[in-house]
Amino acid sequence: MEYHIHIICDGQSVHIDGLPGGPDSITLPDSILRGINMIWALVEARVGDAECICIGGIGYTGDVTAVAAFDIWVQTGDEGYYLPVDVSARLFSENGIPYFHSPFMS
Repeated sequence: MEYHIHIICDGQSVHIDGLPGGPDSITLPDSILRGINMIWALVEARVGDAECICIGGIGYTGDVTAVAAFDIWVQTGDEGYYLPVDVSARLFSENGIPYFHSPFMS
């Protein structure tokens, strides 16, 4: 099964929106959680007023839960912006998160 998700990270917690069974219906693999937290730490270090990041992606369920991400939104107060595609792709690659344009193969 494939579905669109948003993974929100603020350095304290990781929340997933868009799961068909609700936010507690799956658990992300530890490697994905570590990657998301590392991306947050890098963004937070560079963007002083960042409140959280939201990673958009595709979730896949089956024998193994997987995520292929496609963008990163940086929330800054009431405003925010998407990171450039090349920056997002590099952050995903360097932190072990499959990039949607090179999707997870089951």
